[in-house]
Amino acid sequence: MKTIKLAIVFIIGTALFSACTKPLPFQGEYVEPKLVVNCIAMPDEPIKAYVYKSDFVYDTITDYEMPNGTQVFLYVNGESKGEMWMDADTNYYAHYIHPVVSQYFTSDYIPQIGDVVKISVTAPGFDDIEGSSEPLPNEPFGRIADSRVTKWDTTSMKGFRVPIPDTDTFEVVWLREYRKHITVALEVTDPNPGLLDYYCLEASLRIDGDWTYPDGSEMDYNVGELEHIYFNDPIIGTSTAELEDQFGINVGLGNRSKSTFNDATFDGGSYRLEIPMVTSTLFKANDSISAYVDIRLRHLTEGAYNYYSTITSGSAYSQYYSEPVSVYSNVKNGFGLVAGSNDAVVSFSVW
Repeated sequence: MKTIKLAIVFIIGTALFSACTKPLPFQGEYVEPKLVVNCIAMPDEPIKAYVYKSDFVYDTITDYEMPNGTQVFLYVNGESKGEMWMDADTNYYAHYIHPVVSQYFTSDYIPQIGDVVKISVTAPGFDDIEGSSEPLPNEPFGRIADSRVTKWDTTSMKGFRVPIPDTDTFEVVWLREYRKHITVALEVTDPNPGLLDYYCLEASLRIDGDWTYPDGSEMDYNVGELEHIYFNDPIIGTSTAELEDQFGINVGLGNRSKSTFNDATFDGGSYRLEIPMVTSTLFKANDSISAYVDIRLRHLTEGAYNYYSTITSGSAYSQYYSEPVSVYSNVKNGFGLVAGSNDAVVSFSVW
């Protein structure tokens, strides 16, 4: 009897609390949609600009297409280079919250070291926007000073049922996973003594070679990954998980780690840092596949440095318990970034 009474009290109490629940009105300031332009200009490469429109976090709109009549103009060192044209391929970027339709604009002009790039955008129904970069930087100096294997693991053979194209049958593929623990020493040399230089360090795994089905056709399968990489260095800092790049450049690449730094502590000299990493690769006994780690040293303009520093300063986990990160933007009357980078890639073989 006592149990029945407690159950009745629980049900009534739950109903009363539910009746008292009501949605809280939003008290913040609504932000009207604005134009967004993102461009990382690189010496000796065509300039690409991605243009789309922002929306507010509580918006329920479904029209993400840019309005007809959107125009993008390029200026270099204060001189007009004319209107940029829209590429035939419009990007449909499936973002976590909502899709983003960005228009991709390009130009015949090939920028050079020292160029200052400005991009302006006009579109019906929106304020005109523009953003400018600092002078495009020269090439950075970086080299692999040393690499050593600190540990390696091998798993037992595992069978995978792989469908054979144009048939209703499967092939059993036996795979073994090889995991290497590697420490890489990278030496960075200041290219501009007396000036503050900004950098971003990235790493990714590259696979050369193809798996094949029994009939010889190529097999589309991810056979390797840079399973773990981190920086814990007094100068470079501690790396964080990379957030999605909103520029349409390298979007979707996983297994990457990124860290930004400057050369204030080794101006005019060199700095050596050690990067621990773990690579994981699957192999069949009859395959010839090579794996390489590519370390990309990016010499950034100050705007690009500020952007990468802010976008990697938070994580999907820590943001639940901290203030949101305000991502850097240098676009007037809108959002986005117009900046520059000069990249150098150094590689070493893993398998």
